[in-house]
Amino acid sequence: MTRTVLHVDIDAFFAAIEQQRDPRLKGRPVIVGAGVIASCSYEARRFGLHAGMSLTEAKRLCPGAVILPGHAQIYRCYAERIFERCRELSPDVETYLDEAYVELTGTDRVHGDLLVAVERLRRAIVDDTGITVTCGLGPNRMLAKLVGKTVKPDGLARLHEDEAEAFLTARPVEQLAGVGHAHAKTLRSMNLRTIGELRALPVAALEALFGAPGRLLYERCRGRDTAPVTAREIPLTISRETSFHADTGDPAQIAGMLEYLVGRACRATRELDLTAKTVAVRLRYSDGEGAEQARSLAAPSAVDPVLLALALELLRRLFTRRVSLHAVGVTLSGFVRDTAEQGALFDEREAGRRAALCAALDDVRGNYGHGAVISGRALNLKDSVAHDRYGFVLRTPSLTK
Repeated sequence: MTRTVLHVDIDAFFAAIEQQRDPRLKGRPVIVGAGVIASCSYEARRFGLHAGMSLTEAKRLCPGAVILPGHAQIYRCYAERIFERCRELSPDVETYLDEAYVELTGTDRVHGDLLVAVERLRRAIVDDTGITVTCGLGPNRMLAKLVGKTVKPDGLARLHEDEAEAFLTARPVEQLAGVGHAHAKTLRSMNLRTIGELRALPVAALEALFGAPGRLLYERCRGRDTAPVTAREIPLTISRETSFHADTGDPAQIAGMLEYLVGRACRATRELDLTAKTVAVRLRYSDGEGAEQARSLAAPSAVDPVLLALALELLRRLFTRRVSLHAVGVTLSGFVRDTAEQGALFDEREAGRRAALCAALDDVRGNYGHGAVISGRALNLKDSVAHDRYGFVLRTPSLTK
């Protein structure tokens, strides 16, 4: 049976949602980001703007651009609705921030012509959300994503297995999955500019250049990608992070933001009926330097005070330079299904009170928005960070992987 994978890519994700929410922005160059561009509309891209570009450079190239800080919670709601539509085609859907892979092998028996079925999906997504998506169908994940890129935005393309050879060989080497800026620079210095030319290197040479990923590049430049599409019930990580509206060295503001981020991550963990074993905190200083540490709990938990205590301890160990911070983030991992706190480290009565408090707060925030309750060190942010019913307006998307 010939394999078929669908790649769904949300066009100009953050910027498109802002244009949908405010019709006055349609047809205008829109930027979402703080410090750098997180997303920009296709109208902005005509001026040479792209994700990762500094806002200073973006304003120089496109003085008329509308710059918005963005709202990660709203974007996640849009994305989840789009992914729900994808699951109507297949239960095997692997999702990321603004894209999804859908395993469609054998589903033509149910859906008929898969091109027609995917076109119906694209129309349904527009009807539901007002947002367009670009879709690529291919014999594996890599080729499905690559062929989709040829018809962005709002396009649909299919690549059959017998077409892969001709499609791949002339494409720039940078388009191959796993070839980032550094790898591309190395390959171009060797006068290897296309995917076809990359095939001249034996697997041993690629492994010598790039280590273990070299073997993957050897397979991928030949159109081979055996990675499955996996719908994970338990995520690998849940991250919440943000850059500050202004670089800061204020301990109260930094600790307040960390407490808020831990609270958001804990709530997301509880919504999945999970507990986390490991907490990581990462910092990025205003001079571009970064620092990160992780530690594990004696017993997994999803209770804010337990995970916060460990996060604050990591912050104290990490924040040792006399340089202001540009960004802070927390990542939870090592998830297991929800278990009650137990053992000598915890008083059962106190653990029960903490769990009941978290459940009550989740109910209030579920009904009235996360911003309905702000407590603890996070209160230090109220005068300096914008907030609404969704909570504080963070400047960096929050991720569950």
